[in-house]
Amino acid sequence: MINTAALFSTAVLPGQADFDTDTITGLAEWRLDMPMLFKLLIGAGTQAVAWPIYGDGEDCPCVLAAPMIQAQTSWQALSTLMDRPRDAAAIVARSAISALLAGGQAWLILDCVQLIPYDIDTPQYAAALEALRAEAQALHAALQRGDREALAPLLAAGATSPATGYWSATADAQLADVEELGADELPFLQGLEVVGWEQDALCYEVSTAGEPAVTGLVTPYGRWIVPLSQRYVDLGVYYADDGWITFATADAPDAHGVLNLNGTVVLPPAPGALYVISPHLLQQIDADGASRLLRLPDGALLIDRVDNICLREDGLIDIERQTDQADDDEKRNVCGVLDKTGKVMVPPAYSSVQDFGTKKKIAVVSQRIGGRFLFGLVNSQGELLAPCQYEAIDCATTSSPPKLRKNLIFAIDAQGLACMLTLDGKQAFTPLYPPAHHLRGVAVQSDFLYVVKDGMAWSMDFTGQLLEQFDTVENFKAAVTAQLSEAMGLSKKKAVPRNSFTPAQILQKADREQLRAMAAMLLLGDAALAARCVDITLEELAEDDPEEEYEGDTPEAACFFLLWSTAADVLDHGTTLDWKAVDEVPRIAQHIGLPALRDFHWAARKDGDAMADGLAAIAAHLAPHQLRLVNMHGGEDTYYLGVVRASDAAAFSKVALQAALRPVLL
Repeated sequence: MINTAALFSTAVLPGQADFDTDTITGLAEWRLDMPMLFKLLIGAGTQAVAWPIYGDGEDCPCVLAAPMIQAQTSWQALSTLMDRPRDAAAIVARSAISALLAGGQAWLILDCVQLIPYDIDTPQYAAALEALRAEAQALHAALQRGDREALAPLLAAGATSPATGYWSATADAQLADVEELGADELPFLQGLEVVGWEQDALCYEVSTAGEPAVTGLVTPYGRWIVPLSQRYVDLGVYYADDGWITFATADAPDAHGVLNLNGTVVLPPAPGALYVISPHLLQQIDADGASRLLRLPDGALLIDRVDNICLREDGLIDIERQTDQADDDEKRNVCGVLDKTGKVMVPPAYSSVQDFGTKKKIAVVSQRIGGRFLFGLVNSQGELLAPCQYEAIDCATTSSPPKLRKNLIFAIDAQGLACMLTLDGKQAFTPLYPPAHHLRGVAVQSDFLYVVKDGMAWSMDFTGQLLEQFDTVENFKAAVTAQLSEAMGLSKKKAVPRNSFTPAQILQKADREQLRAMAAMLLLGDAALAARCVDITLEELAEDDPEEEYEGDTPEAACFFLLWSTAADVLDHGTTLDWKAVDEVPRIAQHIGLPALRDFHWAARKDGDAMADGLAAIAAHLAPHQLRLVNMHGGEDTYYLGVVRASDAAAFSKVALQAALRPVLL
């Protein structure tokens, strides 16, 4: 529901005899804000009353009411102070307000429920309603003394709509019940093509038969939020939930701007694409790929050179940019975190920033140091609590906050030694012993650790004090493995076949020509870029930790998956999406930076649509561009997505299958 203020009239107030919600008459409304005129007309003599269209408002005062005669008198007094109208539109607008007030019923109602950010029948709501009542009385007093300065927004002949609101005899009298109606019931839709009902904007998107690319937005009660006369194209109504609509004009379709939900232009069109990140943030991408983060609604530049922006599970926003690293002179991605207003919480200085905890507000961060990723801790003010010098910090998943045990965090330092960190990032004791098992859930218990001393497994408390010797490390690991196998019902099953390979095993099987051919398909035919991509992948494998292992049914499959990762992560030609991440589908252009996806939006999305529906929508959008969407691992819980040319689809499938991959072309 869009937060809206409205004026209604009624013959009697709720609780009095003959009150009937069917006799309520709508007079005016305005989205997102409370117009000054609404408050002035309620004025003095105002009382708070119940309003039955809201469940909690049936017995609790939640709207403001004033005698209509007072509102009519106030309007007449304001009209004498207003400048002479300069055009016919201003004359018509003032006449409409006069006629609606004159034809209204005995009581004027200001419904402000949706704009007060508290629940009805709470002290906070009552205080906010009383403050609005006081503001209305102050405006009425200013009118009585002729205070032109206090009433300035209303007095200019060309007074803007935010000050006066939208006035019409068709304005909806029950804001809680704005919904789609049959197009044949609405005379203002006759002769127009209804593109669809946009629930987030509470509007029909419409066009004319003669110019289908030009679309407008109109409410079920006939208010034109975006008139067809504006000749707007590419309306981004999927951002309406955040309070904005992106648009371009038919005369300049490659330049995009932003409207609010009243149809007011807040940012005029500028070359490039726009993506609304939150109610306060906007990403602008130029035709050459240069990207920046802007503030809404004023368009102020917050951060320049932002390559990727995405929402996190903890409600914050990840930002990513490329920078030159002094240690190896290579460009690498660095990440930071913003809140939804654009305030920098963690500066872009890390390879990754995991989610913050809900109570302790601590996150795990990583940096590439000496050729490997090491981890540290930051707080929500961006302060580095523990430097990035740990091989591992205990957390539930690769994006989770650190796991706490007695307000301590298990970590393994760069030398492979176990320790515990305090909440301010300090070591609880000097690390001396490595963990006795590679599974952290085994190595660290609720109040002690398993560590290795002189080839034996010991328990150790969280102060670093050794407690009890158990057995040799080999016997300890064997016992743990047996327990885990039995718990999972695997004790009588055959060992799972090996499906991971070391860098040496992969390099031994690597066929450069085959890899270049496949890379060229993933990079849409750019053979030179594909060759460089293959070289980088193999060079990094040659320099990799010899004991590292990469998954794949064959060494060739493991190698090609690494190649896909390079194309996805470094060149922005692919992405990884979890099967539950359906909300990321409309933002696919932020994950896969191809021109053909910049104007993608999931127009036909319905409640309950799963990832498969979203991928089908992307595939349908790519088809006219002669492109195919590829999932590198069919049937997995994670989708490893890329894009190939339709002309390469058959060849891609053939070569991928030869490498024991199971791609699915959509």
